[in-house]
Amino acid sequence: MSEFVEFSPKAFKFFEELTNNQNRVWFAEHRSEYEEFVREPMKLFTVALSEALSKKDIPLWGDPKRSLFRINRDARFSKAKHPYNMHASGLFTRTGDKYSPGVLYFRLDPLGSRCAAGYMQPESHILKKLRQGILDNPKAWLSLERNLKRKGYALDYSHTLARLPRGFEDVPAEVEKAIKLKGWIIRKQLPRSVICSKNLINEVTVFAKDMLPLLSFGWHALEKFTN
Repeated sequence: MSEFVEFSPKAFKFFEELTNNQNRVWFAEHRSEYEEFVREPMKLFTVALSEALSKKDIPLWGDPKRSLFRINRDARFSKAKHPYNMHASGLFTRTGDKYSPGVLYFRLDPLGSRCAAGYMQPESHILKKLRQGILDNPKAWLSLERNLKRKGYALDYSHTLARLPRGFEDVPAEVEKAIKLKGWIIRKQLPRSVICSKNLINEVTVFAKDMLPLLSFGWHALEKFTN
């Protein structure tokens, strides 16, 4: 496997054309472009970023076979019935698969590429332990949020419960908002100028380093409150 250098602008061109040609005939005719400009570069990116994360002692990695999402959509339970995703994405976790809690996410998207980190749509038993982690050490949580804010990051508070969840009715007022969260997510937009440059790996690695305290807070909670 050759080394990752950068994504080509042709990756965006492919997705822009796919958006207007959501049919299997067109995709079959242009599969070689998908393989050359999207799929293979995503595999190389996964390997290169995993190596960069390891060098910085960030315990996240991805596997080109297990960590990337397929371009084919499962539209059985969706109102949108288009057969193909109009972006490429993958997850980096402590185990290298997509199911380990606490992730680094990367998305190649003509409408706005980005990376993200945290605990995205966690299952209820995981979310309960994350909340217990906040309640167990509210000062540490508030300090974590302040440190993230100083670096220019903010948790997404758009997906929260209307009221405190069952079992967490009596919590310090200063962390009530955090306890209501349905997940912990921080995003960073990546302009095309970065995506199509040799600095992409470094940009995402720096972001992952900044996110490590958030991920570690959650990992500690999951380990501490294992039943």
